[in-house]
Amino acid sequence: MRIIRKLKYFYNPIFLSVFICLLIFYLPKKQLELGDNLKSLLNQNQITKIYCYMENSPVKVSSGKSYLCKARLIEIEDNKGLKSSAQGRISLLIPCNLVEAYYPGKLYSIANENNHLYEAGSYYSFEGKLSNGFFQVQKCLNSYWPKNIYGRVDYFRSLCRLQFKRMMYAWGKAGALFLSLLSSSREYLETKVGELFRNAGLSHILALSGMHLSIFTSLAVFVGKKLKSKKAIYILQLTTLFLFVWFAGFSPSLLRAFIFSSLLFISLLAGYKNPDLLIVLSFTFLLQVIISPQDIYSIAFKLSYGALAGILLLSDFINSFISKFIPQKISSSISASCAAQIFTGPICIKNFGCIYPIGIISSIFISPLISLFIILGLLLLIITLLIPCFLPCSEFIMNILYNLIILITGTFSKAPRINF
Repeated sequence: MRIIRKLKYFYNPIFLSVFICLLIFYLPKKQLELGDNLKSLLNQNQITKIYCYMENSPVKVSSGKSYLCKARLIEIEDNKGLKSSAQGRISLLIPCNLVEAYYPGKLYSIANENNHLYEAGSYYSFEGKLSNGFFQVQKCLNSYWPKNIYGRVDYFRSLCRLQFKRMMYAWGKAGALFLSLLSSSREYLETKVGELFRNAGLSHILALSGMHLSIFTSLAVFVGKKLKSKKAIYILQLTTLFLFVWFAGFSPSLLRAFIFSSLLFISLLAGYKNPDLLIVLSFTFLLQVIISPQDIYSIAFKLSYGALAGILLLSDFINSFISKFIPQKISSSISASCAAQIFTGPICIKNFGCIYPIGIISSIFISPLISLFIILGLLLLIITLLIPCFLPCSEFIMNILYNLIILITGTFSKAPRINF
């Protein structure tokens, strides 16, 4: 009966609009043209220089040889010196020695006066070659942040992220994981750690999403308990959400979590205490498609919406069966994991050719430890900033918890996966 009652959503215009969008976006074998491809008067095969605006912070690719980011084109130049204005977005592949020039511990980087800080919000002139839809950067000719309020804020953010990386480097392996969880930067995270999380069905832990936002909103509630006004607490939570997402960057999954959480808080501020979460998720989908259409075909986008939709649609139904045999708190966690796996399974099979069922169980053990890891890390970080000599103690404490997480994750990673 619960599943039958879900059919009522097809009478809701917001849900129906999302359903139609899903058919349009994902049913055809060929991806739709989203209007953000490179457009210019010059031959794309002869492009050697570009002038662009970096839209997101560079992320290290799996090969470890370069960084990938998206940029909005402004002007291009070919090998004959001809220039033309350009429109659209382009993927940049930037060599590690350029991006990591200011990073701690990256001593192999080329250190000279021509080093640049690579972060979102800045304008760059690059020299390189366009190949297979990617512009392979060979040299950065110039970079600058606009001298308006937005440029100054973006520049301040880039300095904060750089300083945060330098602080986390002092924490060793624990700092590498903490850096990844709070800023999606994986420069110092060992490759085997990422493999352990993936084989244990815990890739979502390393991908910034709703779990990370919920931790920060919970901290905001804890800090704001002394405030008598509920609206003041909601505003504090919204502010915390914005600051975290501003610092970490708008990845597809984090943007989904941010829009979804913001809509919930706005509805609470408006006095609407019991919003329909599936309709809120549907409206979130439509907003994200409008704000960032390039996310539509991202794996993180599909998995993020698939997991939450599965939880909202099937979690209660599954829990009604298994709660008869095990305690409610455990059964609710297992039900949520099962529902998420059911909806994301087809996506994983299509894109990766396998699924990791052990993730249903491993999430129950690792998610609380990761939450503790983040909260404890934030507390120790504040103490270390106030008392710098406390750094060795904070490093020791964080690495104890880190080793426990890796030990348990490594145990679950030995479970067999299902290949297709």
